[in-house]
Amino acid sequence: MQWQTNSAPRPEERVRPINEKEVRRRAFWQKNSRRIILAGMLMLALAVLISESCFVLGESEQAVVSRFGVITRIILNDRNDFHTLYAQQLANEITASGDVAIQTGSGLQFKLPFVDKVQKYSARLYTYISDSEVVNTAEKKQYYITTYAQWHIMDPALFSLKLGSMSAAENQLDNLIHPVIVQAINRMNADDFVSNKEALNAALSQGLAAINDDMCLRGIEVKDIQVHRTTLPAANLESTYARMEADRTKVAQQLRSEGNEDYEKAVAAADLEARQIEAEAVSQAGVIRGEADAQALEIFAQAYAADPEFYAYWRALQALEASVDEDTTLVLDPSHPLFRELTKYLTGESD
Repeated sequence: MQWQTNSAPRPEERVRPINEKEVRRRAFWQKNSRRIILAGMLMLALAVLISESCFVLGESEQAVVSRFGVITRIILNDRNDFHTLYAQQLANEITASGDVAIQTGSGLQFKLPFVDKVQKYSARLYTYISDSEVVNTAEKKQYYITTYAQWHIMDPALFSLKLGSMSAAENQLDNLIHPVIVQAINRMNADDFVSNKEALNAALSQGLAAINDDMCLRGIEVKDIQVHRTTLPAANLESTYARMEADRTKVAQQLRSEGNEDYEKAVAAADLEARQIEAEAVSQAGVIRGEADAQALEIFAQAYAADPEFYAYWRALQALEASVDEDTTLVLDPSHPLFRELTKYLTGESD
């Protein structure tokens, strides 16, 4: 047996065609690889430098810029007039001393890279709601109330230095707002507290000014405080409901009396108008009846003048028809015009 061998070259022994583009690419990379890597590192460093040199503030954001832990400037929104409204109270604070620059605006802002640190704060309103507490009115009536407040950060530098967190801000608000509302309610009677909103708002507005005199030193302004919810203790429910029922009954009786009075006035006015209309109708009817009688008499007179004998005869027949019935006895003079006619009727004679 003879064996034959395959003389074709193996795949690794085949000659590959030369790719000129690949050769040039490899040569270019070997020659410029260091430059490319260095350019990439420079671009990356430039991007990091740019990102560290600027930041963006939204329309509802404020910022504190500090350098090595020391606040150098604050950036507020354009509507912030906090330092104008409370200039007297803030006279001794850091943001009024000139050591901290105050800027306004939003959008792209710049800082010193790797040195300045930016901390952002929202300028939106926050809502504080207290826990339920018992309060007494002037006549010692008890109510359970919860209070709420609308507030926002107006000086982020003072806020970060003196409070630093939202929980600390709410604790401070709780210590100030609740006593103010309690004292205002203690000076009011129960009726005004429950139903006189204007009296309650007037009392709370005085307390709001006192709260802001304290909170402005912490960079916060409280815009509004109100009683959020009012409930009665179980012991006061029955008496309060009874008083409310009596008040509503009194109001209902008053409304009912006013309604009856209006009804009687309306009925009297309608009766008077009806009598006036009726009297006017009777008067008009009399006038019309008189005119009709006059016309009738005129017609009768014309008829009588045309034929007096016939008219007398016709009137006699009318009188006879009106006065004679089955039980009537008629006595006539032989010369009466009806005597001859009746005699003809009874005897059956004719002309």
